Amino acid sequence: MWRYRGGYFTNVKNGKVITIKDRKDKEAQPVIVYNKYAGRHPSQIWRVVYTNDMGAEAITKKGKMSKHGTGFIVLEPFYFRSRLPMQRVVECVGANNAVLKKWAKGRKA
Repeated sequence: MWRYRGGYFTNVKNGKVITIKDRKDKEAQPVIVYNKYAGRHPSQIWRVVYTNDMGAEAITKKGKMSKHGTGFIVLEPFYFRSRLPMQRVVECVGANNAVLKKWAKGRKA
């Protein structure tokens, strides 16, 4: 189970966080699970965006906040958006490969 708190997606069981491999802000860079770095590094900090229009970044509030304290709104689609300068989003490529991609309106992952 994962928890979103303070910008980090943290695994409840082992304390590892979702991070960008090699801390590089480039297209198709793998997104992995790794130990938390000392200090707050932007390659491990994420923003959850609940919207179909990333330009406006309007947060929809149709769903209710999860009762389990995970930090997510129930039944609402969202993006993981990086805090690195290009603010790319995480996209699944294939069955289990998550990578950074520039957001493109209308593109289905």
